[in-house]
Amino acid sequence: MHFLSKILRDTVDESVHRAFLRYGKGEYEGPAAEISIAKSGTVKVRSNHLYQDLIASVFVTHVPVDTISVSGIVLGYEPLDEAIAGLGIEADPFKKKPRTQLFQSKIAGVYPVKQVASLYDDIGENALIFCNLSTDKAWSHKSKTKIPSAQKESPIEEQLKFSTTKIPAGTNFVPELLLEITPDFLDDISTNFSTLRIENTYEIQDLIFPPNRDQLTSKEIRVLTQRSGMLHRTLSVDGKEFKSKLPMTV
Repeated sequence: MHFLSKILRDTVDESVHRAFLRYGKGEYEGPAAEISIAKSGTVKVRSNHLYQDLIASVFVTHVPVDTISVSGIVLGYEPLDEAIAGLGIEADPFKKKPRTQLFQSKIAGVYPVKQVASLYDDIGENALIFCNLSTDKAWSHKSKTKIPSAQKESPIEEQLKFSTTKIPAGTNFVPELLLEITPDFLDDISTNFSTLRIENTYEIQDLIFPPNRDQLTSKEIRVLTQRSGMLHRTLSVDGKEFKSKLPMTV
């Protein structure tokens, strides 16, 4: 389950905590996505890096093919060589990246869809997966691979260029995606919308330090400190705007 979905469902765990380690006090852009549906029924989804893996995971559960081409990177919070090999997926050895302090590996190949779905389901909570997914049908998911800086956020239009997903008409992809990204707004969304955008903003108000702070290294303090504040959500559907907010401690 995506870390933001866990916040909305009040099931915060270690995977949610890890998603906030890069943030101090202040306001930050969170996951954002835009769904556009053409008159023909074809679907285009754009997102920033914080939603693209969720969109990809929904993609692979609906794509009507047996195999899919995968290329990109996996950024693990720890080396995931054995875990990925256990899924039957070939990957380069994981190496630690100094800028992100994450362990990176490249993936490239054609695999059964079930194996790729397992990659997102089984590995996703311990990693960031930035992969292009392509088929011989009109289904595709394209993603960049470099994590943007939390301190130098781009305008939302630039953020939404991080990934692009295209789906043909006549599928259940959009309803399933809405269940994941807008479970709290479903009553506000018409069944025949043209454009929908969901944006999230984190307002980190307090840092809750561990009680034995004086005995810890700066890295240990950063990892063990909780962030407390508000999650602000804005939904726009064909020009109509809806807002909500909820407290969070992550």
